[in-house]
Amino acid sequence: MFVGMHWDQMTATTEELRKRATRLRRGVGQLGILESILSAAHGPWLGAMDADGRGTAELRMHLAGRYRVTAVVTSAGKLSLIQLHAPTADGGDTERVLSPKPALRRGWNDDEPMPKQPQWLDYLVEWVGSASTDVDRRSVLEWHLEGADRRLAAMNETIESLRLSLAEREELRDEVAAEVDRLRAELDSLDPAR
Repeated sequence: MFVGMHWDQMTATTEELRKRATRLRRGVGQLGILESILSAAHGPWLGAMDADGRGTAELRMHLAGRYRVTAVVTSAGKLSLIQLHAPTADGGDTERVLSPKPALRRGWNDDEPMPKQPQWLDYLVEWVGSASTDVDRRSVLEWHLEGADRRLAAMNETIESLRLSLAEREELRDEVAAEVDRLRAELDSLDPAR
């Protein structure tokens, strides 16, 4: 994986991601896959995109922090990894991973087997489209408010820590100032001839 940022830090809209995909100068097949995913993302999806030296592109998007998707597309235009996170009814999170490597696969069973690789793009586009219809404006605002509350709490904590540190420094400064006054008074009291 390439993108080393937290979901909260991803601010590129789908339109900005589309422009980024074009600037990466990817192959036609790779651009087609990325465009299909981005076209299915309706609503306030945010994300980030990166590429490695071999031309493999990674697209990470989230919808109000509730739905998250990571798609890795090779330079040949083939999906090599898809990671999907969706909320569950009990407030938890379910993860599904589509991968050619059996050790990386998650969330599949006999009742719902993992799609074959040729169907991965269709599955992903359908999943993104379905998620797009599940999140309304209220959910987006609640998610933004939650993130802003966390940032505000962290800032308040930092400010309080700085205040305590400043108070300690002022106390030390007062002690040094008292020592300077004492030494100056002692120096002034000495006979100047000595």
